[in-house]
Amino acid sequence: MDIRLDSHATRIRIHEGPRDDLAYAGWEVRDAGALEELHDRLAAKGVAVERASADAADRRVLDLIRFPDPEGNVHEAYYGPLQRTDRPFVSPTGARFKTGAQGLGHIVLACRDKAVMLGFFQDVLGFRISDHIRTEVIPGRPLEISFLRCNGRHHSLALAPVPIPKKIVHLMVETTSIDEVGRAMHRCMAAGTHLSFTLGRHSNDNMLSFYPLSPSGFDIEYGWGGLEVEDESWHVLTHESNSAWGHIFQRPPRPSKPASE
Repeated sequence: MDIRLDSHATRIRIHEGPRDDLAYAGWEVRDAGALEELHDRLAAKGVAVERASADAADRRVLDLIRFPDPEGNVHEAYYGPLQRTDRPFVSPTGARFKTGAQGLGHIVLACRDKAVMLGFFQDVLGFRISDHIRTEVIPGRPLEISFLRCNGRHHSLALAPVPIPKKIVHLMVETTSIDEVGRAMHRCMAAGTHLSFTLGRHSNDNMLSFYPLSPSGFDIEYGWGGLEVEDESWHVLTHESNSAWGHIFQRPPRPSKPASE
């Protein structure tokens, strides 16, 4: 299943499979030369990179390569995504999303060794650190989350050393309207969707958002107002709070026990 957010033929892909988790993350590069340069850099660093041109048509791109990060998450770098300007994107709810040069949004990956993962994304892939948050997202569980960017968005990737069974912690999409955040939250509540975190504003990227729990067991951050970063003037910061206000964690309800016979 392809999910559209803009003129791209696909932004999110859902595959039927044995596990409800991240299958792969896609990263767009400028052109064929940039893709080849990345392939050679990965190979020189000893990364098991493979050419995946046979999957290009399925992915709706001109070409791609595939490689793992140090913890086994699959990544695909590509260029030439198919545009459907002949079929303009029209959301059934009227929502519009902030994409373009800033890409889909961001993902947060769970990791065991954050230092190794940071080294890979910085030194091999060229991501840049925006900031860190040292806090307790869940009371009694201190952690440091690191936020990295590869375009003007404050972060396209975050690394969280959290002991969860899934590879992905959450996926974020950003709307162009604060009212759409409210409308989406209303729809989720009306449908009985559990909100893992209530409405709030993040301390580092200023995103106003809420977190509905997906049927696959990871969160979708739905937000507005995220910070844009200029490399020339940005300085790495550290925050002690995940949010300026809100984003209160709510445990999911326990499955009801079947009635005894």
